[in-house]
Amino acid sequence: AAAAAAAAQPGAEDKASLERDVATLRIDVERQPGNAMLQLQLATTLHQLNHLNPDGGSRIPEAAKAYRAALDGLPADDSLYINIQGNLGALLLAGNDPEGAIQELSAALQQAQAQQLPLHHSAGLLFNLGKALTTVGRLKEADEAYAEAAQAAYGHDLSSYSKSIAAPRSIGEEAAMQAVQVAKAGRLFFQQQQGLGFLREAKLADADSQVLPQSLQGEQADWISSAASIELVWLHFAIHKHYHSLKQYNLAWQYLDLGNRLMAAHTPHRHEQEERNLRHIKAIFRAPIISSGLQNDSAIFVVGMPRSGSTLVEQMLASHSQVHAAGEDTALAPLTTGLNKQLSKPDVDHTRVLRKYSKRYLTRMRRLVPKQQWPDGAGPKRIVDKMLRNLWLVGYIQMLLPRACIIHVARHPLDVALSCYAQPFGYRWGPARSWSPQT
Repeated sequence: AAAAAAAAQPGAEDKASLERDVATLRIDVERQPGNAMLQLQLATTLHQLNHLNPDGGSRIPEAAKAYRAALDGLPADDSLYINIQGNLGALLLAGNDPEGAIQELSAALQQAQAQQLPLHHSAGLLFNLGKALTTVGRLKEADEAYAEAAQAAYGHDLSSYSKSIAAPRSIGEEAAMQAVQVAKAGRLFFQQQQGLGFLREAKLADADSQVLPQSLQGEQADWISSAASIELVWLHFAIHKHYHSLKQYNLAWQYLDLGNRLMAAHTPHRHEQEERNLRHIKAIFRAPIISSGLQNDSAIFVVGMPRSGSTLVEQMLASHSQVHAAGEDTALAPLTTGLNKQLSKPDVDHTRVLRKYSKRYLTRMRRLVPKQQWPDGAGPKRIVDKMLRNLWLVGYIQMLLPRACIIHVARHPLDVALSCYAQPFGYRWGPARSWSPQT
């Protein structure tokens, strides 16, 4: 059973180290609650822990409180103030509070303008603002924020520039041609690196016909050569999307292929581990499966492959007035380690342990529900958990919540494969992954 948990819960050693740091910082903060730097250390450590090992957002309220305490202890013109406010905005966005994120990020941008900071200092703020605006459906404003972020980052920060070019629904011709030039400069710089020799062989009609401007040559291009080559991934995906929208499919495919080859050079897909996990799961979860016997039917799990239509299914479910969509910040996988330990103890009451963990999961998911949507305090009758990798944990779901609804979204494998191949999974939602048409 541990194999199934490991499939959905990486970084156990890093998690343990961060949890030890949090425990120490909590003691320090309790002794010196007015120390802004200690509050900031606690907030950032909790934030990092939440990013590494999301557990339904249980750490987010404490991290937000610590960020706000740090802000209260600093003058608004302090050099750290804007960064802290930006971190708070990013945290709230991760915590399913995009409106709060928009408020904090907008305030940070206003403060940066008031302090007359160079524009490139605001690139990350603008990018996260675009993400928050996208989440609430303000797509035109989001695209404008992404465009501002890209131009703010150009010449300074390849990571923010590339992601900001890749994020909007579309980019204009001028922005696309600028991206083509930056991508060409990046290929010239990185083709000497081990494993990236294929960049030397790239023949792209649009880029080959252009001479790089002086701003992308020599020392002026240090912002590209000093960055990680994986940042080129997002540029190539963005350019692919642009040419695809113009129906220039051959050129679009060339950029898409290069983007995936760049991704694979950094994070190759290892299917052997997943095959081992699958064998373990099939061997462990055989009928009859022990059960908590809990009659709660409020949980709905949407599982399946990425790009299979799961978001559409979630939106359809959430259109009902008594259903809340909690997104992909699951509370299930982090519970499995402790559950395994409890169930492995001799003479343990399995039903009691399973009920305990079932209720813990339901409580954590209830915390994700915005109170303003159900002011009467009753909350929704159903909560949708769309963490697709819960597919590995269906056995646990059957044990913990035997009356839960599990929706397995299936799409034609070729459609899924091609859609995955055209999607840069890493730039917004966590660790990057590579895909290949052959596998």
